[in-house]
Amino acid sequence: MDIVNLVNILNGLNDQDLDMRLYFTRKRPNRRYHSYSPTIHPDLQIEIKDIVKSAVERVQEVEQRPFSPIGTIEGCIETYTPNEVTSFNDILESLNEDFVNRQEVPPEEVGKLTFYCLKIITDEGDILFFRRVTKFNRLKGGFFGKFTNGDFQKLDDTLLGIDPNVDIVIFGEEMLIFNHISLERIFSIQDQYHEKANQTLDLVNRTNRITNFEQFREDCLSDGRVTRALTKLLNEENRMHQVFENFENVIQVIDIFGLNIELEDENTRLVYEDKTQMLDITRLMGDSFYRTWINNRDGFDEGV
Repeated sequence: MDIVNLVNILNGLNDQDLDMRLYFTRKRPNRRYHSYSPTIHPDLQIEIKDIVKSAVERVQEVEQRPFSPIGTIEGCIETYTPNEVTSFNDILESLNEDFVNRQEVPPEEVGKLTFYCLKIITDEGDILFFRRVTKFNRLKGGFFGKFTNGDFQKLDDTLLGIDPNVDIVIFGEEMLIFNHISLERIFSIQDQYHEKANQTLDLVNRTNRITNFEQFREDCLSDGRVTRALTKLLNEENRMHQVFENFENVIQVIDIFGLNIELEDENTRLVYEDKTQMLDITRLMGDSFYRTWINNRDGFDEGV
């Protein structure tokens, strides 16, 4: 994403004629999203616009990397395509003017809100800023208060905070991810990981290279780290096929690294026995083991 261009667009907005919407959203037990859109005082609109603009300006020089399910590299921000996020259209639907709730948020709903979205409407297109909500938890054994006309009054526990940070920006067909974990929390993509991991496992199953495969599948899908790795592998399908086609190299890696994996059927299949083998087999599938050129040092990709 061209952040300089984005900042220029925000700088070019007329503060006296801002067109924006603020949405607070929760995910209901039925997995549907429900959003509230309160009105915003004009002065507050300017303040919120300046907050998100400052957050974007802070990352103008930060390196951008394509999104990876297994995590981001420290000091980088990630790019993604909104349409690759399964729940994105469901969230957009909850923000639709025909469905959004413009009434006051019921007090019992405040604690259930997951994130807020600021939509700024510009001539170049809508810009969406997402941030997980900051909740003011009640003091243990006490409470928050404020002074009003000389009186000290108790504040209830339905307060929400808007801090100076942004988790995700969407502009056009691009998504910029400032906070990797927030992408998973806001868009609830654990289900998406599970689905894509299943697709990867279907491809692996067709190779007939792993015994006791259904137990292997069940164990993999119950482990968040492995489902992320398998999701990543789905985008590297050719590499995975080459691994199983060069099975003699798989056998060599098992021997070099002393992996606790047995072979059967004349050394043509890996024998899966228990969960202690999951990560090693996943690393084999992803061709994650290596030897360095200079020192001939053996190792494997720690990200898997």
